[in-house]
Amino acid sequence: MSYDEIDTLLDFVASKDIHLISDEIYSGTNFGSPPFISMAQAVSGRANILARVHIVVSLSKDLGLPGFRVGAIHSNNESVVSAATKMSSFGLISSQTQYLLSQLLSDKAFTANYIRENTKRLKRRHSLLVKG
Repeated sequence: MSYDEIDTLLDFVASKDIHLISDEIYSGTNFGSPPFISMAQAVSGRANILARVHIVVSLSKDLGLPGFRVGAIHSNNESVVSAATKMSSFGLISSQTQYLLSQLLSDKAFTANYIRENTKRLKRRHSLLVKG
């Protein structure tokens, strides 16, 4: 979606006083035009709806770690955060996965290079599948 389209969507959300869940699980694999714009970026200047916009992300998708099933919900709504916290006890992340990801993400240089290389490879495969 373009920034203008997102802006229109956020205007609609505000006018109807509804919640918006932005599924950004595959945000790292958007190779088309326009480039991916996170809802977090788009909503940053809209305090009136900040508590009604919720973002779902997945580290396992962005980092190319199939089977790890590690994701997060970003929300400024205390009720949503409370409910998500209670639900998380049904799908705890293993201590081994937590350790691996904490080590991986704490090395900023490695992580930046890893994401850059992973994106390059995914883009190449995407191009092969789409263009033949």
